[in-house]
Amino acid sequence: MAGEHDMPRGERELHSEFLRGQLREWFEQVTLANRTAELFELEMWLRSFERFFRIKNQPLSDKEKKQLTLRNWSEELRLVDNVILRVMHLCEAVLTEDQVNQTRFGMYLEGYIKKDDVVDPFVEKLLRQSTPEAALTLLQEAFEDVHVLLTDLTQISRIPYATFAAIGRVIHRELRRSDLIAHLIDKKFKPIHDRIRNPVVVATIRKADEKDRQHVARVFLEFFRLLHYLRYASPEGRGEDDLKNSILIFSLITAETRLLLAYLERRVLGGLEKETPLAQLYDSFVYCIPLELKKVINTELLDLSVARQAESIRARVENSHGILRDAFQQSVVQLAQVFDGDVTGSRIFDDFSEKLDQSVLLRDGLAELIKALREFQAKKDEASAQSMKEQISRFYDLNMRYLMYRDWSGFEIFFIEILKCTSLGGLIQIGHRFETFLMTLFREVSKRAILQNVPLRADLALATG
Repeated sequence: MAGEHDMPRGERELHSEFLRGQLREWFEQVTLANRTAELFELEMWLRSFERFFRIKNQPLSDKEKKQLTLRNWSEELRLVDNVILRVMHLCEAVLTEDQVNQTRFGMYLEGYIKKDDVVDPFVEKLLRQSTPEAALTLLQEAFEDVHVLLTDLTQISRIPYATFAAIGRVIHRELRRSDLIAHLIDKKFKPIHDRIRNPVVVATIRKADEKDRQHVARVFLEFFRLLHYLRYASPEGRGEDDLKNSILIFSLITAETRLLLAYLERRVLGGLEKETPLAQLYDSFVYCIPLELKKVINTELLDLSVARQAESIRARVENSHGILRDAFQQSVVQLAQVFDGDVTGSRIFDDFSEKLDQSVLLRDGLAELIKALREFQAKKDEASAQSMKEQISRFYDLNMRYLMYRDWSGFEIFFIEILKCTSLGGLIQIGHRFETFLMTLFREVSKRAILQNVPLRADLALATG
C-alpha cells in the first residue's frame, strides 16, 4: 500500500485526518485503561531507535566516528535487543488480551475474505488501514523476528558497522510500515502526555506577546518532554543493563535538543529584536546548551556501551542525567522569569528547592573543608590538624551523599588516609593532594546552573579564592 507521502495532497490531508481520528480514539481507550505511562515509554523507545542508529547521536569520539568500519558494534546491538524486549512487553501492556485476540482474528479473516472490487479505491485504502491495535500487534511480531536475529548475532565476537546499519534500516522499515505507528512517532506533542498543567507556566505563556506566544509555548513543551524522557534515564533502582539501555534515551535527547536549538536559531530568533530579554535568552540557549550536551555525549557517556565496571557505569549515567536535568529545568525557570521576575524554580518543579538546598550545602561544605585544610597548612599544629579532621568527618557524615557518585570513592580514600595518619609531616603531604582534589570538586559544583544566583558567603569566598 502506498505511503501517506505518495498520495495526492487532498488524499494525504484526508488520510492524515483519518489517522488522527483513530489515534484520538485509541488515546481515550488507553487513558481509560490507565496505560498512558506505558504508551509514553513505548513511543519514547520507538523514537529512540530512529535516533540511535544515526552516528551523530552516538557517544563516540571524533576518531571513532572516522573509523566506523574498525569498531565492533556487538554491544550496541545487544542494547538494541534489550530495548526490543522492553518494547514487546510494553505492546502487551498497552493492548488488552481481548484486543490482541480480536486483531489476530481480523488478520486471519482479511487473508481469506476478498473485498468488493466496486468499493471506492480511497475508501478501501482507509478501510484496509490497520487499527492501532493491529499495528502494534504487527510491530510486536516483527520485533520478535528481529529479536531472534539479534540473539544469534550478538554471539558473534565482532559485528561490523555494515551489519549494525542494516539492522537499523530493518527496524526503520518496520516502524514505517504502518502509517499509524509512523504518525504516533512523528506527531510529537499529544494532549495525554504534553499538556502544561503548572499554573505558573500557563500564566507565563499568557503574558507573552501574541506574536511570540506560540513559540514560547513550543519551547516550554520541548523542555518538559525532554525532562520526561530523562525520568527513564535516571539511575535510581536500575541494574547495569538497564543503565546501559539509557544510551538510547540519551541519543534521543541529544537529537531532540539539537532540533529545538535549530528551531530557535532558524525560525524564532530572526523574528525578535536582538536586545530584548527573550532574544538574549534564546541566544544563550543556542550557545550554552550544546556545551552541556558535549559534556554528556563526548565525555560522560563516551564508550559506555563497552564499559565493564558497574560503579563507573552508574556514576557516568548519574552525572549525565544530572547535567541535563539541571540544564533543562534551569532553562524552563529562566524562560518563565523573562515574563515574571518573581517566578522561582520551586514554583515550577517540586524538587527544585530540595536540589538547590543540597547544592548549597555541598558547595558550602566543600568551601568550609578547604578553609579548614588551608588553616592547618598555615599553622601546622595539632590543634588545627584536629579541627581539619573533625571538619572532614562532618562533611563525610552530612554532605558527601550530595556529591556525584563517581566522586565518593576518591573522597573516601583521602578520608581514611587522613584519619589514619598520626604525624604532622605526613598530614602536610596528604593535605597538598587533598586540596587539589577538593578544589576540583568545588569548581565543578560551583558551575551548576542552579547555583549561579546564589553567592557564597564572604568568608568562604576568601578561603577558596
